[in-house]
Amino acid sequence: MGKDQKIRTMLIVFNVIFWIIGALFLCAGLTMRFEYYRMIRAYPISEEMYIPVFCLMALGAYLMIITFCGCCGAASSNKCMLTTFAVLNGFMLLVQIVTAILMLVYGGQIKIWIGDIFERQLRQRTSLERFDERYKSFLIFWQEHLTCCGLNSKDDWRDPLGSEARATCLCIFDDTTVRDRECLPHDDNGNTVYVYKPCVDEFSAWVGEYMWIIGGILLAICLLEIVAIIGACMLLRRWRDEEGYVM
Repeated sequence: MGKDQKIRTMLIVFNVIFWIIGALFLCAGLTMRFEYYRMIRAYPISEEMYIPVFCLMALGAYLMIITFCGCCGAASSNKCMLTTFAVLNGFMLLVQIVTAILMLVYGGQIKIWIGDIFERQLRQRTSLERFDERYKSFLIFWQEHLTCCGLNSKDDWRDPLGSEARATCLCIFDDTTVRDRECLPHDDNGNTVYVYKPCVDEFSAWVGEYMWIIGGILLAICLLEIVAIIGACMLLRRWRDEEGYVM
């Protein structure tokens, strides 16, 4: 197998794999958009919370377009499609680098942004008890999975140890060191009990933890994109040299 054929095979395999990944991203975004959108819309959640869904859909569609050009260009020796693949891949690489820089610079603003969204949920309401039953069930579900209590504060609940929120707000640890780290003191009719920290803190920590994973994935994708761009440029150079042109 000649060098050209090896590069061509590598590009085809690379593009098929990333076309499948793009299709999965697009399907996941569409599923969240159409299957769960109506359920989520039943709750008074800020429109900004839908941004990740649309970003996922856009990324999936963009990946499918890029990889289609790359795969067809490599398989059919189409210089126009392969050039389009290299240019679009270079643009995507630039966007990813800018995104990574912005994540590093503004990563500390995530908690403020999330807190602002949560604050808007409570606007014109004095406590979480004023929300409808579906929203309270939705919030209690996340309190249980994130081990938190309230949105911006445990006092978002008029009574965080009331019958609705008690199971998810009450914090019990035999180890006082763990309790003091994970929980907040609360006065319950003259008795000091402990409840979990507000959800804005726990959700921000959860997002921060996954940002490192996202960053690692972006880095791996960037490296693969660089390899793909180099491979495409090498093929284009060899094809043009064979035709008597100098790239």
